[in-house]
Amino acid sequence: MTKNITKYALPALLALFALGTAAEARKPEVSHEDIIVLKGQTLNGDVATDKALLVEGRLDGDATAIGGGTVTISGELTGDLVSMGGPVTISGLVGGDVSSIGGPVAVSGRVSGGISAVGGKVTLSGDGRVDGDISALGGGVDKGAKSVHKGSVNSFSADALKGTVGNALGIARNAGRYNWGQGRHESRSWNYRFSGNGDDAWKIAGIIGVGLAIVFSMLATGLLLVLLPVLFFPKNVENTRDAMHGDIWRACAIGAVALVGFFPGLLMMVVSILGIPLVPFALMLFAAAAVLGLSAFSVILQARFFEGLKKAGPAGLVGKVAAGYALIAGLLFFGKLIPLVGGLMSLIGMILLAFGVMVGLGAAWMTRMGTRPFVPAPELPAAVPAAAPAAQQPPQQPVE
Repeated sequence: MTKNITKYALPALLALFALGTAAEARKPEVSHEDIIVLKGQTLNGDVATDKALLVEGRLDGDATAIGGGTVTISGELTGDLVSMGGPVTISGLVGGDVSSIGGPVAVSGRVSGGISAVGGKVTLSGDGRVDGDISALGGGVDKGAKSVHKGSVNSFSADALKGTVGNALGIARNAGRYNWGQGRHESRSWNYRFSGNGDDAWKIAGIIGVGLAIVFSMLATGLLLVLLPVLFFPKNVENTRDAMHGDIWRACAIGAVALVGFFPGLLMMVVSILGIPLVPFALMLFAAAAVLGLSAFSVILQARFFEGLKKAGPAGLVGKVAAGYALIAGLLFFGKLIPLVGGLMSLIGMILLAFGVMVGLGAAWMTRMGTRPFVPAPELPAAVPAAAPAAQQPPQQPVE
């Protein structure tokens, strides 16, 4: 297990450092004092601080707070807002996206973009309005009666994680560079000085740790889901795998029919009064069949993968399922982080996931949720050629 964690943690660490390096060139120096824009004042340019941030006037740019201080936007912020560790209160206007790690987000004003919160609660109260999506990992979303939310609510967004961790890492790396190598610096836009105290090294390590924890929690959640069938019903997984391996195209066809006909079937249950109580049961059965099928598909996927590498894969069924799932999850997650080829990686991951669910549904049907062993369809006997009719002999003349 330790070897597997190291194997996946190292690429995650490299990806996070790559994001920070890409963001470093465009991020401002970090202030070690509170940044305050009073009412009636306008400040142009991006700002960053490891203390508190207060905008009562207008800040024309992006704002980042990485020190756990409070962030209050009662005026107008035209760009994006990134906060790490502290509470965020928005009673004014934020023109871009809001990303928060480890702190709650309260909106009674307006956010023109989306909100991404990791480990904190998102609350919309009063006339609060959010035009984009809200992604919450490890925290809930509360919406008041008068509040407006035009987007959707997601449990996790890899795109939001990419922006949050990338921006924060860029800011933190700049903070360490100025503290360790260049001493004190003065901003060109307003008068206050930057002074370092050496604690930013721990902040950088903390940011990286948060990023790795998010990566691990995402993979662990999906892994736990696909491991449930193999832990409690290993024989069902093996029967489903055998059906998938023995007649994959038949399983694919049945799974396609199940996907196409599932929602019309639910609609018919809802229309008919007697079928309404069966809707929760149908949803649970469909979800269980999909998870069972994906678990069995992971076994086949990892076998093909290691056969291509000409290496021995995991020996146990649990390890096989985990390895197959890790291939899909790795493509989907790191495809969002890696530029250029990331889009292709995500596409391949989505195709594998969709195909695995579809063929898994068919295999689960063929084996009745894995309770019956797979029996190959009997082969039709070869046609026996009919015997040629005997040639008729001409009648013989009697011998005189």
